[in-house]
Amino acid sequence: MSDYVIGGWTQNPADSSPQSFSYTMYGMVTNLSGLTTGTPQSPGWSPDTTAAPGGSGKVLWTYGGGGCTPNNMPQNATEVSAIVNATQTKNWAGVDFDDECYMNVDMLVETMSKLKSLNKECSYTFLAGWDYNNPSASSEGTKINQAVQTMAQSGAVNRFCLMCYAEAMWSMSDIEANVGPAIKRTISNGVPAKQVILALTPAGLNQQNLTYFLDQVTQNGIGGLFIWDYPALPSSYLQQIEQTLLGA
Repeated sequence: MSDYVIGGWTQNPADSSPQSFSYTMYGMVTNLSGLTTGTPQSPGWSPDTTAAPGGSGKVLWTYGGGGCTPNNMPQNATEVSAIVNATQTKNWAGVDFDDECYMNVDMLVETMSKLKSLNKECSYTFLAGWDYNNPSASSEGTKINQAVQTMAQSGAVNRFCLMCYAEAMWSMSDIEANVGPAIKRTISNGVPAKQVILALTPAGLNQQNLTYFLDQVTQNGIGGLFIWDYPALPSSYLQQIEQTLLGA
């Protein structure tokens, strides 16, 4: 059995996932007050009314993501209960918390702890770029580091997913300057190496940056690699990921 896991995100509940995936995450639930995808004005599907698809491995839904609103969520016990109840009643294996709108870290820990007590899994996904690696020069970076430390200390998080990309893959100079340091920083923030997951996007992915990411996973002995928008990943790249991390 491999020491590494592969997984990924998609926004479409109809998407199946590769057999090699240990985790498939559906979302993003960006309308946090209404617990739907889309926006409060134009809501989409909800994990509260959509049963977990029959994907490969464990199937989670994603709370948050790019453009999530409002900030500082969840704010109260009612909102915590809504997350927990949706996960339990619709047979989701857990929740991926993709913090891109200044979420309420203390309430997230409370939510994750309740999910853990129900044998549900949780991941905390965050931007692990220049800000994260330079907290002394970035108030944003300071907040992210504090959040990761708090989450690690709680013991309620199964995985920490490091988003090391933007709309597309970073330049190689940015990748070399930030990916390795972000992995090491996360471990130094109290996260066990096998709970650290590196994440990439198919947009702008090429042989050079994919190989670099895979090398960072294996050289640092972390948990594995997740792919944003995995249906867009070329099959040859998926095969390379599987061969490198799973020996498949």
